[in-house]
Amino acid sequence: MVKIVYNNYQFYEYAALTELIEKQSKKGYTLCGMIGNSFRILKFCHTDTDAPKVYAVFYKYLDDEIDEEIEQLKTGKGEILCQNNHYIIFGFPSGDAYEKRSRLIAEKQNRLLGIPVKKTAAIVCMLLLFSVITTVLKILLVQKGDFYFNQLNLALYLALIINFLIYFTGDLHDMRKGKGVYIEGTIYFFSRTKLKNLLFRIGDILRWVILTGSICISAAILISAKDIVLTVNLLRLWVIYGSVGFVYRFRVRGSYLYLLITQVLLAAFSFL
Repeated sequence: MVKIVYNNYQFYEYAALTELIEKQSKKGYTLCGMIGNSFRILKFCHTDTDAPKVYAVFYKYLDDEIDEEIEQLKTGKGEILCQNNHYIIFGFPSGDAYEKRSRLIAEKQNRLLGIPVKKTAAIVCMLLLFSVITTVLKILLVQKGDFYFNQLNLALYLALIINFLIYFTGDLHDMRKGKGVYIEGTIYFFSRTKLKNLLFRIGDILRWVILTGSICISAAILISAKDIVLTVNLLRLWVIYGSVGFVYRFRVRGSYLYLLITQVLLAAFSFL
């Protein structure tokens, strides 16, 4: 019996992800695979055999020493449950020496994946301010130039900002609830609340609604308008949107922050 579990865990939440896998194990399920390059879709198999009691999620290519330790763990008693281009998940018998070793790797990994508060707050504030300014400008200019294109652009700006704020609210809520631990200027997330799970699920649904809705509206505008200038503008918008999304999500550690970065770059290029 295969059980599919969908969850949106950010790069800094590997401890919360480990907690999810352990909860499923207590219900009689063991992790048997993942779909894609992220942890959004996990496959669990129900088994009557003794599953590993302890789990460890490791990021590949994060640090040379961690990569070396991962290779050594592969030859030990740790069972590789699944892996892809970015991650590898081990299972260990409880009390095994390799479990202790994995925890040492996890501690170093945690330091590397922690969120620097001042730096991140400055980046988010700057991006939000720029987003608000460009959105206000677009509202003032919506009836100048191509009305339909400006409307679509404005709707996309607002939707991306709202989508970002939904995710961001989830993280802020967990920080207030003590799920995000503040140590020497850095925040580490070790678990998450049900509200954050709900907000992230809403954010994921909204993100797909934005993408599919914008594509459908763009196609409808192109079919009805048949304007070469409008066509060029729409193609430029989608090239920017697709390029930023692809580069940030596949070449940089994935995060919902890319929504805000995408909006800012869309705004910057739209005024050129």
